[in-house]
Amino acid sequence: MLISTSSYAQYTILLNFAGTTNGESPHGDLISDGTFFYGMTYEGGTNDIGTIFKIMHDGTGYAKLLDFTGATNGMYPSGSLISDGTFLYGMTKWGGSNGNGNIFKIMPDGTGFIQLFEFALNVNGGYPLGSLISDGTFLYGMTQNGGTNTGGTIFKIMPDGTGFVKIFDFSSGISGNGPKGSLTFDGTFLYGMTELGGTNNLGTIFKIMPDGTGYSKLLDFAGATNGSLPYGSLIYDGTFLYGMTLLGGINDFGTIFKIMPDGTGYSNLLDFAGTSNGRYPLGSLISDGTFLYGATTLGGTNSYGTIFKIMPDGTNFEKLLDLVFLTGAYPWGSLFSDGTFLYGLTEQGGTSGGKGVLFKYSPEALDIDELLMNNNELLVYPNPASDNFTISINAVMKNAQVEICNVFGEKVYSTVLNNKQETINTKQFSSGIYFVKVSDGEKLFTKKLILE
Repeated sequence: MLISTSSYAQYTILLNFAGTTNGESPHGDLISDGTFFYGMTYEGGTNDIGTIFKIMHDGTGYAKLLDFTGATNGMYPSGSLISDGTFLYGMTKWGGSNGNGNIFKIMPDGTGFIQLFEFALNVNGGYPLGSLISDGTFLYGMTQNGGTNTGGTIFKIMPDGTGFVKIFDFSSGISGNGPKGSLTFDGTFLYGMTELGGTNNLGTIFKIMPDGTGYSKLLDFAGATNGSLPYGSLIYDGTFLYGMTLLGGINDFGTIFKIMPDGTGYSNLLDFAGTSNGRYPLGSLISDGTFLYGATTLGGTNSYGTIFKIMPDGTNFEKLLDLVFLTGAYPWGSLFSDGTFLYGLTEQGGTSGGKGVLFKYSPEALDIDELLMNNNELLVYPNPASDNFTISINAVMKNAQVEICNVFGEKVYSTVLNNKQETINTKQFSSGIYFVKVSDGEKLFTKKLILE
């Protein structure tokens, strides 16, 4: 198993999902109020049918807000939560009194749960997999099945549970069917994708007005040429819509693409290739204003998925990380960025029976190998070390802070380097690879350390 140490040192597990106590197998994304992350797990919890949770950005303060119970409040949530500043809103794939899923809201402290709507399959849809969005007045969403043509629906509903309207019924060969992602709103149109249906039965891209009028199919996916079976959602940068497909492209491992909101200007930005850059993306892209970031569920060096970035014009693709089962495998949803770190969820892997993890990762990971070759400002010796090792700094630094991190990115030791040199006993550490970082807020030096 190969691990890129320069990337892996910047990866930290914030939570190992463990089943009954805190859920397992998350399928959606994280949202944040600036203090807490909020999310859901597809399984686990007291009833093994999913949970709602919150956790601080540093991995502390975990709280299970809700155990799903089935008929009374839903089961197996597959999408993500959204917030209006007061309530969190979400959907479950199954459960409710009809067994077809529901729409709910809950307070961020776990109180005030209200089931807003229960889907009734052939009447208004069922089994939603994506998330809700809001235009400030209505909540909008899609179901993957049900409705008049059994191919899924688009709907809107008020945040208090009133005013539900089914605004569109998908029809397989014409408009597509089986949407598995969420809608995107540009202020005028709602945009989305279907996993199946359309001319080639490989999925479609569409737009529609919030009142259900003005439906237009923007693209029929065709397989090798432009991808097939899109699973996630579109994002919009004011000019182009960007998205990914689960399959298709020249390797049938999925694609990254962009398209204009009027359906013109389609461009295939990347064909996933498996080991080299990943395969089968199930989530959506995010943007930091410069790069697009995403994850693949499989592929990469270790076959457990990848994290990557790419420019909006398709250039400068970089595989940032090959995931490793012990620290999280098979990312299902999308990444979240706080401007410094990327955060995400994996469906499997971790150290609690492989039930998934919540992680953070620095996309600006230091190139440790380059630093090792070119920097003599920081010395760590002997290396490898057995009993003691010495940290010595040659650069001019004020109040130099020393941190030693393990390969999981966890800080295991810290001190202040008062005399530009310090000898540390190895008895407090386990054998393995560590990274020694010395910083004064302006300069940062890093060395890899091997303890025998």
